[in-house]
Amino acid sequence: MKIAITSMGPTLDDRVEARFGRCPYFVIIDTESMRFEAIENPNTALGGGAGIQSAQLMAEKDVRAILTGNCGPNAFQVFRAAGVEVIVGMSGLVRDVVDRFKRGEFSTTAEANVPSHFGMGASSPVSGQGMGGMGSGRGMGGGRGMGRGMGMGMGRMPEAGSPVHPPVSPEEDLESLRAQTRALEEQLKLIHDRIAGSTDPNFSPKLIAVVDLMKCTGCGLCVDPCPTRAITINEQAEILASRCNGCALCLAACPEDALSIRARR
Repeated sequence: MKIAITSMGPTLDDRVEARFGRCPYFVIIDTESMRFEAIENPNTALGGGAGIQSAQLMAEKDVRAILTGNCGPNAFQVFRAAGVEVIVGMSGLVRDVVDRFKRGEFSTTAEANVPSHFGMGASSPVSGQGMGGMGSGRGMGGGRGMGRGMGMGMGRMPEAGSPVHPPVSPEEDLESLRAQTRALEEQLKLIHDRIAGSTDPNFSPKLIAVVDLMKCTGCGLCVDPCPTRAITINEQAEILASRCNGCALCLAACPEDALSIRARR
């Protein structure tokens, strides 16, 4: 059985990463042979939709179960549609988690255990890091997130007596931006590959986006993110099934949660 575990590094002896969509690595393991493949996550620098794109990546790798710390609702929906089991609450070494999985110690999760965008800007649970823009975080907040903005919120101010981090040098800041650029280029490559695949006559997507007409307001925010131009607005959103490749990028754009992913019938 092929499973994937979110990891801080590329080996079985690295620790499990609590975040799903923005984990540094996915370690994909064949539980029978214990052969594994480590994939550097190309979605860590995304401003939104990292969980969805990471879930799509795992589904394309034919993973049958994902073991992680936390999983949000959009990624969970993609996994459910693709028939991938989700197991949350994982911690410790990747190798130990695999052994416990093989012994049958875990049960499948019935629903997402964190809200949407839970992992944005959050680093691994290390003191002094988090979502803050005014505190000492390093994610989407201040410091070294997506650019050099002020972050997503007030964050946590350093406590009295806590160590003060030295200012980031221009060289470090430039290297951080280069790393983000590489991640975005890899993400763009994956999107182009999906577009190319959707035009291949032999390509048969497993998933499709569907619209909840009771929720859709016809705002049109889902149109531009669609890489295959499968969405049009006619008072409400409409999905062209022949173009939709199930990438789920539209889910992250919808403010009304009116879009979902299901398996094609």
